[in-house]
Amino acid sequence: MAAITDIGDLAAAGQPLRAVVHDSIARAETAWRRLQHDGVYGPYQRLDWVAAYLDAGFAPDAHIAVLTILEHDRPIALIPFEIVSKFGLRVAQIIGMSISNGDAPVFDPQSTHLLTPKALREALASLPADIVNFHCVAPEIGEHVNPLARLGGNPAPDNFYVNALEPGDAPFIEQSLPHKRRTNIRRSQRRLDEGFGPVTLHRAKTPAEVETILEVFLDQRGRRFVQMGVENIFQRPAFRQFFRRLALEGLDQDRPAISLHALYAGETIVATSIGTYGPAHYSQYINSTDYGDASRYSLMGVTLSLLVDQLRADGIKSLDMGLGDFDYKTDWTHRQTVFDIVLPVSALGHVAAPLLRGARAAKRKIKQTPSLWKLARTAQSAMVGLRRTVLGQSGDR
Repeated sequence: MAAITDIGDLAAAGQPLRAVVHDSIARAETAWRRLQHDGVYGPYQRLDWVAAYLDAGFAPDAHIAVLTILEHDRPIALIPFEIVSKFGLRVAQIIGMSISNGDAPVFDPQSTHLLTPKALREALASLPADIVNFHCVAPEIGEHVNPLARLGGNPAPDNFYVNALEPGDAPFIEQSLPHKRRTNIRRSQRRLDEGFGPVTLHRAKTPAEVETILEVFLDQRGRRFVQMGVENIFQRPAFRQFFRRLALEGLDQDRPAISLHALYAGETIVATSIGTYGPAHYSQYINSTDYGDASRYSLMGVTLSLLVDQLRADGIKSLDMGLGDFDYKTDWTHRQTVFDIVLPVSALGHVAAPLLRGARAAKRKIKQTPSLWKLARTAQSAMVGLRRTVLGQSGDR
């Protein structure tokens, strides 16, 4: 079913806009594919990513509401929402928000002048929700302004890491990294080559390679999470199904929803990179590195030096390394503040919105204050350890 709402301010100005809300992915698919083919989108709002997220069972109880904004009968923007219940509130959030690196619409870049803050607010008010909640909205999507950023908002708890990839014949590290850092990467690559065998970066091209790289990633990442004292969420069935499906679907695509790259030293995979693509953008979603003898070297530095050059050769114009503050990201990308946006669309929503904004502001305060973040991580590690102990004792019985 679809609910249709006229967007009054632009209709009165001679630019008749309508907001159409579909209750399923299938009903919105034609407009979605059309916009995605010719328009701009973030990697986490592409149709195949969203469909795989839902099919994997990440949001079993969510109500789907795909908002499409049309000029006359031509779609100019689309935002896929799931309506979830939180503390008695109907909260509209972009499908997959909980596992993505930022919110954005799929939109026609030639029509962004129509997507004014007022037009967007009127369109969002047609959702069956009390609050519309956007997380980690970046100011730009590639070379284009993110229309959602015009809605204002407050700094999100995590920073975002992004960089433009200028074309060029010289290796990226020679153009962008300081001498000491690129020397370390070159030395690591040379010693890996000498100690383990030829160093190569390989993207999965067969189903067997998908299975192999995924299992190595899960093993490497799992051991790293144990060291960090956090749960390995990627071992959950939903994530395993999600990664496997999209990696297999993407084997014959130039810009897949999930690509798997593996750094080989001889016959051994010593690092992995799992990423997704926009039209001319690569987002490194998660990575892993070896925990054995090879861990003495700059494995992620070598991986990224080869990956970035491969991406540039393939016509990719920008790179991001997602959310979360880690020192190694600043070698390859620039820190960027992104924004949370909480828009109430009902009387109940107006009461609750300040509380949600306050909770996110408190989370940012904790994450961006080293002493507070250290305490929070210590408490988190203790809870994970206690959970493992309880589950282990339950298993013994």
